[in-house]
Amino acid sequence: MAKVQTIKFRDFMDGTWRQPKKSELKKLTDTLVKAGVMIPLAMAPVATHASAAESVTATATQVVAGTTLQILAHALDPVTQILVAISLPVASIVLIGGCFFFMFGQSEKAWSTIQNAGLGYILIQLSPLFIKVLEQVGKSL
Repeated sequence: MAKVQTIKFRDFMDGTWRQPKKSELKKLTDTLVKAGVMIPLAMAPVATHASAAESVTATATQVVAGTTLQILAHALDPVTQILVAISLPVASIVLIGGCFFFMFGQSEKAWSTIQNAGLGYILIQLSPLFIKVLEQVGKSL
């Protein structure tokens, strides 16, 4: 039989029943701190010519630098994904607007609008590819 937990109505409504107790939070924080210290040490290659302290410091610095670079390189990925997702509806609306320019007898403005909408759509769809190419160029340097 499952254990029944009784929660006060006020605690349920303000959401404090979901928050961990201070002792649980302390244990979780200690565990995360220990894991955060141990992961770079576990990933460190064995140094043959340097002392252990120097190799751990250098490797930890490299891991932090690599992680920071990775975070910065992908910081705008959600924005890029949103732009790629909404580019088709926006380009469609602009293309329809260009067709209305044809109806009103402004064919030069219509062609310009349609051309710009198509080119903008293609460039937005290719922007993730451009970002990956720039990332690879940066890694090779």
